[in-house]
Amino acid sequence: MRRKLPLVFCFFAFFFYLLVFPLPALESARHGLLLWYHSVVPVLFPFMLLGNFALRTGLIYPLTALFYRPLHLLFGCSQAGCFAVLAGFLCGFPVGAKITSDLAAQNLISADEETFLLGFCNNLSPAFLLSYLAVAQLDAPKLGPVFLGTVLGASFLYGFLRSFSFRRKISMQKERESAPLSFSFALLDPCIMNAIENTVRLGGYLVSFSILDGCISHLLAAAFSSFHPVGLLIRAAIEVTNGLHLLAISSLPWPAKFVFLSACASFGGFSALAQTIGIAHMNRKKSISYIKSRVCITLLSVLLCAGVLTHGKDF
Repeated sequence: MRRKLPLVFCFFAFFFYLLVFPLPALESARHGLLLWYHSVVPVLFPFMLLGNFALRTGLIYPLTALFYRPLHLLFGCSQAGCFAVLAGFLCGFPVGAKITSDLAAQNLISADEETFLLGFCNNLSPAFLLSYLAVAQLDAPKLGPVFLGTVLGASFLYGFLRSFSFRRKISMQKERESAPLSFSFALLDPCIMNAIENTVRLGGYLVSFSILDGCISHLLAAAFSSFHPVGLLIRAAIEVTNGLHLLAISSLPWPAKFVFLSACASFGGFSALAQTIGIAHMNRKKSISYIKSRVCITLLSVLLCAGVLTHGKDF
């Protein structure tokens, strides 16, 4: 029973917030819904649709033919796994995890490769880091490549380091045979429905965590000022988009702000964790492994930031 007390407390705190502060709760829900409508639907829905279409038609093999050799040398992944690597680094949360899970479900990659790829093939997209973080929040386009290095570079480095243990596990496994190309308009309907289902599901996560953020902000207001470092970091860890905004407008000194922005973007926030675990249908073991990998990537990002701050010129 004692183990459930934190969950009981969170439930009643959330329920109390909805009853006592209906207007802030409404605004939080509206904010999450608008974020989903303006950002998730137009950005992630096309990638989910294209990813489903490539998997069902067998297009992943001709699409990854050019990248297979370098990615295999770097990470030891299969040709089908290369598609997850590309999607995870280019498309943003949680497309990489969804495609990796789908590849495993279709027996195109092994369970070991699925766990390995889930660890680093699920990141903020380069477009998000360049446009939203560097330009919209910091008004500093020149910092875009720097954040690409400290955020995506940390995931890349983690994947490379983890690949050594992964290669030992798969040394005796055979490469999966590529599926033949097939196409019919009947394939479009399940691809569209799957993309819609997952997009709507992500909207539910965003609205829920947006309300949770509003609830926590009210609880923290009683103990901390609006931009106290402790309260700021707690709120920044909830949802990455709002977290980056709060950190960008804070009065933290630039070195600390730079490190926290990179760490927040690398971790992805608890909202992204919940989205990824849910949409990829991770069991307890995979969930724990995934969370550990995000923590390791965040620590690597902090180390890369320290290197940039120490050796970077005119930064």
